Amino acid sequence: MNHLVRIATIILAVLATSLGPSPFQIQPRAEVNQDRARAVTEQLLTRANQALRVNDNAALREAIRSAFDFDVWERFLSEPRADRFTPAQRARFRDLLPGYLAYLYHEQFDRGLDTPPQIGEVRPARRDVLVGATFKRAGGRDLPVQWRLRESASGPQIIDVMVGGTSFLLMKRDEFTSMIDRGGVDTLLRFMEQHSL
Repeated sequence: MNHLVRIATIILAVLATSLGPSPFQIQPRAEVNQDRARAVTEQLLTRANQALRVNDNAALREAIRSAFDFDVWERFLSEPRADRFTPAQRARFRDLLPGYLAYLYHEQFDRGLDTPPQIGEVRPARRDVLVGATFKRAGGRDLPVQWRLRESASGPQIIDVMVGGTSFLLMKRDEFTSMIDRGGVDTLLRFMEQHSL
C-alpha cells in the first residue's frame, strides 16, 4: 500500500511540474517598470495642466480616468463599509469616482499653473513605484507631491497621491467611512455628486 502511495505522489508531482502553477495559487504581483511609471505620471501632469489652464473639466476627468487604477480606489475607499452598499449603489460609486477625483485634483492643484509641474525622484516602494513631482506656486511655497503607481493589466496606474506626505487614499477612506456612518451610503453618493467635475 505504501508503495502505491509513493507512486501516486510521484505521478502527481510530475503532473504539477508539467502543467505549471495552479490557477488557484496566488501569483506574485508584477513589479512596476520605473520608466513606464514616470511616463504615465508625466502624461497625466501634462494633460491635467493643459485642462486646468483652459478650464476643460471633461479633459481633466479623462486625464484622471486614463491614469488611475479605479479598481484599487473603489475597493480601498469603500472597504470599511463594503457591506452597506447595494449593487446599484456600488455601481453609482464607481461611476462617480473619476469626476470626484478630477474635482479633488482641481481643488488641490489649480493654482500657479504658469510653470508645469516638474517630475523629480522616481524610486521603488516595495513592488510599487513612487514618482515625485513639484508644483511651482506663483508667490507661494512649492508643493511636493508623490504618485504611487502599481502594475495593472493595462500597465502602471496611480493607486495613491501623497501631498506633503499625506495619503489621499487614507484620508478619503476615513472621510467616506465617517460619512456613511453618519448618514448612510446615499449621503456619500450625494456628496460625491455635488463635488464632481
